[in-house]
This record gives sequence, structure tokens and C-alpha cells, in this order.
Amino acid sequence: MQNKYLIKATRKFWFWFWTQLMNGFAPSDFHGNYKRPKGITINSEYDINNENGQIYLLVGNSCPWCQRTLLVHELKNLSHKVKVIFLEADVEHGEWIFNRKFQGCIRLSDLYKKANKNIIFRATLPLLTSSIKDEVNILSNESSQIIRLLNSIKLQSKYQILTIKDCNQKFLDLINNSINDGVYKCGFARNQSAYKKASQNLFAALNEVENLLQKNKGDWIFGEELTYADIYLFPTLIRWELIYSKLFKCTEKELSTFEKIIQWRLKFFKLSNVNRTCLDNEWKKDYYKALFPLNPNQLIPILPSLKEIMRLES
Repeated sequence: MQNKYLIKATRKFWFWFWTQLMNGFAPSDFHGNYKRPKGITINSEYDINNENGQIYLLVGNSCPWCQRTLLVHELKNLSHKVKVIFLEADVEHGEWIFNRKFQGCIRLSDLYKKANKNIIFRATLPLLTSSIKDEVNILSNESSQIIRLLNSIKLQSKYQILTIKDCNQKFLDLINNSINDGVYKCGFARNQSAYKKASQNLFAALNEVENLLQKNKGDWIFGEELTYADIYLFPTLIRWELIYSKLFKCTEKELSTFEKIIQWRLKFFKLSNVNRTCLDNEWKKDYYKALFPLNPNQLIPILPSLKEIMRLES
């Protein structure tokens, strides 16, 4: 009988402790649905081409929203205009740290404080800043706005720069809410009902993408031209087999059943410099080590490399 009560008490304590951890990693609503915190944005009339300071793009290796911004940086060849700084995940303390001091700061949270930005949740990436001497000005930490700011930078180049077009905002919201956030809504769901709802929305949205790729002629979601929809979708789907299907329980269907999506993903992966933004070893280390509530023993599963996955799809 003692074992029976001990097991019951231990389960209750573990669930309480797990809930406290999840509150720090992934806030939810009253129904147990994951809610991504809102970030810092700049006035929509702001023109980055008039910026006088040195522009920095701060990113983390494992973050899919950071990869969005890196994709635009690489595809638009912005290295002479915007300097990229990679931060590392401090797994022990659950925050981002610089490899070397930046503006006198070693932790990202210190940089937010230096820029006089009140942090409601925690210091997040990606982050677009402008600096003149020792002064830090945070422009935005919302990836959807950052990619538009980067895409609007005017370049004088003898090389042909890939054009990234705008597209239907309703479809962008579908990708962002049901797929990009959708995998996190599955992984961070607090109960079975929230998980089921998130999974159904996720795979319904993937079906919509698959149908659109089937309908439109061309390599990309909206046909011949690369759009923000392609930029939004790629970081999530390139992590699918390595992270989301395993750690986040996105298991309703295999991604391989979406034939057009698989073809699209491979074409995108083969774009110039895109592979430089795909750091699968870092992804596996950070996700399986940092997300303690989802993987308490912190074991990294034995998985194929991203190159092997792409090779099989070629």
C-alpha cells in the first residue's frame, strides 16, 4: 500500500513540477493551448535604408524564426550591409549568450536591459539592432517584420540577387499559426484536447500547402516566384524528421506522404547558400538538451544527418 500512495504522490508532484517548468518555457491559455508571446516591433513607416548606425542581426543556431531571417540575409547577399552575430544556447540557465562580448554584454538579457527594453517574458531571438558607438537601438525581435526589413534593403551589386515577393497575408497567417507555431502547439500542449486540436490544425494546413503546390505551376508555393510563404515554411519543415516528429509528437502523418511538399523542400534546400543556414547537429543538441520538460533524460536520439535525408529525396 505504501508503494501505491508513493507512486500517486510522486506523479502529482512531478506533474506540478512539470507545469512550473512549462510555464517558463511555453506559456499557455486556460485551455492548455500554447501561446507565443508577442515581441518588439518598429513603426511600419520606418525605412531601414535611412539607418545611420551599423546594423546587426543577432541569431541562434537552432531557432527556426532565426533561420527565417538568415535565409533572407543569405538569399539577398546582405553580408556587406548587415553583420550577423550567432549566440549560443545556455542550456543550464535557459537563455542566449554571446561567444564574445557584444556592446559590453555577455548575455542577451543584458543587451535588452542596455537598450532600455522591458522584457515581459524573456530575451528572445532573432533580434535586429542598430548601433552607433556604445548605443544600442533595438529595431525588432519579430521575425516576420525582420525579414521584410531585410528584404527592403537596397543593394548595388553586379550579381543578380534573388527576388522575394510578398503574397497573400491570410495564407502567411495560416503557415505561421498552424504550422510554424503549430508544431510547438503540439509539443507544448498541456492536455490531450489541446494536443489533438493542434495536430488537426497542423496537418490540415499541410494539406492546404500540398494542394496549392499541386495547383500552382512552378517551383514555389505561389508558382514561379519565391515569396514570404516559402521563407516561412522552410525552417519548420527542414527540422521535421530530426526534431518535430520525434520530440514534439507531430505524428499524425509522415511528412513523406506529402509528395509535393517534399519536392518543394528539396528545391529550396538546393538554393544558393541555404544549406549554410541548416545546422542540424546544433539543432539536435539544443532541442533535446534545452527542452528539459519534453525530454527529461536529455538523451539525443540516433538520427540520420540532414544531408542523408536530403540525399534520399534527390
